[in-house]
Amino acid sequence: MDYAGLDYRNIRFPVDRPLTGAERASRYDPQKKCSSEAMDFLSVVRFNSDYMDLVDRWYSIKGFNVWLGVGVLIVSIGLLFAIYGGVFFGRTAPIEMVDWVGVVGLTPLFLFLAWAGWWLIRTECGRYTHYPMRLNRNTRQVYFFRQDGTVLTVPWDSLFLTLGESKSPLAGMTYDLRAHVLDDDGETVLESFSLGYTFPGNMESMDKFWAFLQPYMEAEDGVERTHQELKQSLLMPVDGRREGWRWSIFRTFAPGLHYPWTMLLLCIPLGLNAVGRMLAMRTSKIPKWPEEVEQASPVETDDPYRLTWRDNGPLGWWELYWPLLCTVIGVGAFVGALGWIVSGLWR
Repeated sequence: MDYAGLDYRNIRFPVDRPLTGAERASRYDPQKKCSSEAMDFLSVVRFNSDYMDLVDRWYSIKGFNVWLGVGVLIVSIGLLFAIYGGVFFGRTAPIEMVDWVGVVGLTPLFLFLAWAGWWLIRTECGRYTHYPMRLNRNTRQVYFFRQDGTVLTVPWDSLFLTLGESKSPLAGMTYDLRAHVLDDDGETVLESFSLGYTFPGNMESMDKFWAFLQPYMEAEDGVERTHQELKQSLLMPVDGRREGWRWSIFRTFAPGLHYPWTMLLLCIPLGLNAVGRMLAMRTSKIPKWPEEVEQASPVETDDPYRLTWRDNGPLGWWELYWPLLCTVIGVGAFVGALGWIVSGLWR
């Protein structure tokens, strides 16, 4: 999956470099209206007349690294035990040189794979449930909650917004709404973050997300227009709380809501992802904005445009119960297949 920019063990977007020609050519100009259809892509946490909170680029795919890491860890440790058990226990023949060569050669490999599995798990577990961003329409400030818990504050009008590109072995080429903080020379990138990301992250979807975001910060009737869009959507239930297990299932299967049979065909990886997402949410901290950010973003109690996850409608059969059934089938099929393989190895 696309985990570009994840700031764990210094994996992040490249900085301290000049803007590229491609970034200049694909810049999103806040003063120009976008003709694409506006879509929020389940990205909003909280909305009102003063500010809007968004989730980070990794929120939609959260859980993938957990179940993949657990799988790699279990397989590597299991094979290590199998090798040692086969060589040193339950055999009557003497240990030969080839056995020692196998043990010495394969032990570092499986230990490395076990470490890699643990590393994958730690990219999502024991961290933050999400890394929010806040767009303040009144003060025209943008707040970005970094992965280390610090907060970047930067004026909206100073950001260089462009179509960012990332490439990964599993996801291929993906695109996001990349925000660059520039030096005083207007050329050097000091810091970068994704202001918007969709799954799958293609160019057309980012144009639609920009068409949703730009009016809120620039149009005179932006609050009303964005409010109308969000009333037809759902807000993410991570405002001062952890995401519940129901939402973990819904959010995992959300890209396939219009293709219910695809959910069933992919029930094993999606079901495992939903379980991994639950584990990541349960073990992660809830992000909290610093007091100075909250003081700069007061909310009127009688704001008619105020929306939170509590304003969401109920999840129906295709949004929750069908994905729940697919999760049960997928996890059950995986556990059954794993048990069959293990029992076959021990015969």
